[in-house]
Amino acid sequence: MKNFIAFIAIITFVTSVSAENWRDPESRFNATAKRDKSTITWQLTDNVQKTCEAESRRRGLGGFGFGVDACSFWDGDSCIIITGRTTTLHEIGHEMRHCFQGNYH
Repeated sequence: MKNFIAFIAIITFVTSVSAENWRDPESRFNATAKRDKSTITWQLTDNVQKTCEAESRRRGLGGFGFGVDACSFWDGDSCIIITGRTTTLHEIGHEMRHCFQGNYH
């Protein structure tokens, strides 16, 4: 039993250390797993949730089911980022990373 608890503790620690915190704008990540280029379109909207939900459904993805502050959709080397008319560097940067790395979280 002692060995089992130690094993679980080690696995939990390794997993938590290796898993990045995508909500932390200062979190480091492996940038080698990416597309080399992407054509990015930035769409501004007054209602991010409504626009992101509509775009998700239009693409057959079924919507989000949770609140979003921004979103992105990519297809090959083409990507669209949707944000509000005012946004943060973290929001646009987070979505731009999706354009290059896809669904990383």
